[in-house]
Amino acid sequence: MLGSGACATRETESSRKAWKQAQDRGKSGPGDGGAPRKGTIADAAADPSVWRDLASFTTSTGDLLALGTSTAPLPMLIDKLCEEPPEAETMVKGREAKAVRCPPKPAMEPLGHTLTLELARGTVGLVAPDLNDRESAALVEEGLKQLAGACADGWTKIPSRADNAHEEFHRCTARSGSVVVLGRFPLDLGAGRWQFSLAVLGPG
Repeated sequence: MLGSGACATRETESSRKAWKQAQDRGKSGPGDGGAPRKGTIADAAADPSVWRDLASFTTSTGDLLALGTSTAPLPMLIDKLCEEPPEAETMVKGREAKAVRCPPKPAMEPLGHTLTLELARGTVGLVAPDLNDRESAALVEEGLKQLAGACADGWTKIPSRADNAHEEFHRCTARSGSVVVLGRFPLDLGAGRWQFSLAVLGPG
């Protein structure tokens, strides 16, 4: 159990770093229009109800975070967005952790992949950490289509870092002013293990 908790904590930290780096690159780097790739999900039917739930979650979370972190502290986010309390391993030495994981409310499984909620100060994310290359690419492609309505403008593809050319991130500004980041990155490229991530980031 401790081993799985430590693994989850490492993956949570990887997500937070990826989201932060994607946001920073999006502020300073040019985009290429963020057009989705074609033909990667020909055999994956999209469930409209799941994507509606995910779009609604993205929009409402953007509204929640747009007022600033002081109005959306971590305990409030946990109470509002978690179906169950966070894993015990996310508490560090009896103190509130900087980031926690829990099942989202409602549960969401786009393209059949269960999403886990990650919460940190000013950041709400949904992740699927145990995917292969094709699965993670399919989620990104379909997400760009299905979640476009949550953006005030179009998606912008964020240039990948020189030290991780395999990662893929897109960003847009939500109608509330929050930033939405959608993408994927390899957790273990040699083992073909990828993570899909959707994050909503408040100001500051």
